Amino acid sequence: MAALQQWRAGRNGTLLLLIAGPVFAQTVPPETTAAENTVVISAQKREEAIQRSAISVTAITAEQLQNSGVQTVSDVARLVPGLNVVTSGPGQNILIMRGIASSAGSAGTVGYYLDNTPVAASSNASLLSLRGVLDPAMLDILRVEVLRGPQGSLYGSSSMGGTVRYISKMPDPNRYEWDLRQQLSHTQDGGWNMQTSAAANLPLIENTLAARIAVFYRWQDGFIQRVGINPKNLLALPDNMQSDKPNTEKTTGIKTTLRWWLPDGLSITASALQQRTVLGAPFQVDAPPGSISNLVQTRLVPEPGTQVSALAAIDIRKQFEQFELLSSTSYYYRSVTIDEDASRVINAFFSPPQTRIYPVVMIGNYTNREFTQELRFTSDWKGPWQFVGGAYYHHVNAPLASQIPVTDGYNTAFGTSYQSFFKGARLATTAETALFGEASYQFSPNWSARLGLRAFRIHQSFAQQVDGEFVGGKPSGVTGDAADHGINPKLNLSWQATPDQLWFVTASKGYRAGGPNNPAPEATCGQEVRNLNLNSDALRKFSPDSVWNYEIGSKTSWDQRRITLNATAYQMNWQDIQQQIVLQCGFNLTANFGSATSRGLELELAYRPSPQWQWNLTLNHTRARLNNDVPGTPAKRGDRLPDVPEWTMAFGAEYRGFSLWQRPAFIRFDHSYTGSAAFLYDRNSPFYQRGSYHLSRLMLGLQEPDKTTGWSAQMFIDNLFNSRGATGLPVAISADLPDTRRIAVLRPRTVGLSLHWRY
Repeated sequence: MAALQQWRAGRNGTLLLLIAGPVFAQTVPPETTAAENTVVISAQKREEAIQRSAISVTAITAEQLQNSGVQTVSDVARLVPGLNVVTSGPGQNILIMRGIASSAGSAGTVGYYLDNTPVAASSNASLLSLRGVLDPAMLDILRVEVLRGPQGSLYGSSSMGGTVRYISKMPDPNRYEWDLRQQLSHTQDGGWNMQTSAAANLPLIENTLAARIAVFYRWQDGFIQRVGINPKNLLALPDNMQSDKPNTEKTTGIKTTLRWWLPDGLSITASALQQRTVLGAPFQVDAPPGSISNLVQTRLVPEPGTQVSALAAIDIRKQFEQFELLSSTSYYYRSVTIDEDASRVINAFFSPPQTRIYPVVMIGNYTNREFTQELRFTSDWKGPWQFVGGAYYHHVNAPLASQIPVTDGYNTAFGTSYQSFFKGARLATTAETALFGEASYQFSPNWSARLGLRAFRIHQSFAQQVDGEFVGGKPSGVTGDAADHGINPKLNLSWQATPDQLWFVTASKGYRAGGPNNPAPEATCGQEVRNLNLNSDALRKFSPDSVWNYEIGSKTSWDQRRITLNATAYQMNWQDIQQQIVLQCGFNLTANFGSATSRGLELELAYRPSPQWQWNLTLNHTRARLNNDVPGTPAKRGDRLPDVPEWTMAFGAEYRGFSLWQRPAFIRFDHSYTGSAAFLYDRNSPFYQRGSYHLSRLMLGLQEPDKTTGWSAQMFIDNLFNSRGATGLPVAISADLPDTRRIAVLRPRTVGLSLHWRY
């Protein structure tokens, strides 16, 4: 019972602090106490105040998620300096942090977690944005934590640029809670959108057992026209402009959590999540003939896509007097099915005998099954030493299959006898084991040091079969494997100069495993690979890449905490970068070529001049450049790393000093700027670079007098000035033609009303 009371007191205190406002911009009027200005995070796998945490971290509370209109991980990126998301549509995202951007390799460069479970797909196919990471609905989320810089000691492989964590709300055993949200909106040049969510907290046995259940539904209408392909000119619009707007989204989800408090500080938390997203068509235009100002895609066949994600987890905690033990076990499943119009590609490769463009579809099926087990020890010692450490195991089974069947009537139309254009299947597995630990020592009331180490071993394997006219009509199969091991270190030194002035320096290493290649044949590609100064082993596998990070940061408050200013300067040295090489022999190869340097500055500023006003500003500058030419590609020394804008900025202003209809009201304005970025290394390509863009949001809200019960309403306008911009250059699952590409675009201006009832 004592443990439950201690937990409940901490939880209630945390909730009171979290509803105060944006975490990274947390400021208070002069009369507010220091304790009320504290926000508790768990980024370093123990609870601590964010302004006393000597790392570069941003936390976004549930209230800020709502008031800033955050729906997706790309919306999160607008509020966090150093985080960039290349999005090709709902659930089709690549995460980039501090300029560590890669479109090849074994996995992503940013760790991605839902509570204690990694949910970034881990396979060689994971980085193509069409198969991208889960985009969890903001369903019963307590906060989002973004750790910038390598997190190799605590979070392991792939957390090279940083880590993003979604933290769920937990059941409360002593009070009922009901939360219902309804949103209706309309998109310019599109249609009506609707979103509904409901959550309930249900005490089942007083002080002992509680459940939390949340459900979610979202429908977004299409806004991109789909027309046919002009058979006379593939880069022009067809003469007959009959069209529809099929890029719709329907997402449904349910999340349940059950928590059981047992005697002697033991608790068990079981949770399950299921989310399904169905896309009517890609959220992309074909350029040309379309563009970011002419939202048109030219396709002959429908292109629906389905994403199904499920997660089951159980956490067992045992609290002792001076430490806590945790066992976290989870199983994560993600399946992505995509249809893609391959008509233009087949026309380019099979003409002749093909004499005109003909409808052909490519079908892709990608699955991840991932098991994770972590055992963790967290100290609560009385002296200057503290320690977090444990053991980790992660196993991935990632089968994929793709095919381009011969369309009915094709052989008759062109006098061919093809059985299949392409058929391929691949089974990839990854097994990672690790021992990790971070020890901290407080030399004095003002000085602390932290040392982290992670020893790991990774084994990967794959088996692949291909068949069809694309590979000469001769079926073939290959296998490959790769193994890596090493140590990730971290060193951090912090100085609490005053209660409101914290300074820190960090040196840390991030790591990404190597992996087996889709092997190119030695007979046809061996000499070309050797001409790139690679040995024949590069045909079978590629090596790990790693990054060293050096940073200096500060967390400060001024003017009786009316002003909060956090800043970090860093340099990232990236070695043996996993690069995608297009060989002249007709195969692609992943290989390790050279290095890159990313330097940057991150700034978070908040100012509360009065209890009514709140101002927030984040600013980020990243200069990420290659240090050498990359053989076999157009990449040259000094080139910008793809998809990394040099400048990003977000500004927010909120005023709460008035009433409407006898209710407290507020008005909020948010504006973000995303600078231009290179899409490709090839400066001669018309798709080399995308332009910068601005996004603005205006909200007028009515609050309930008692923030814990009653109803509230918000009227909002997203993309207030109807900005046009490109958000991604997705890679086709079949092939890309040099003179036309798919480009993902911003959603046009959307006006809506959101209602919220809480009891």
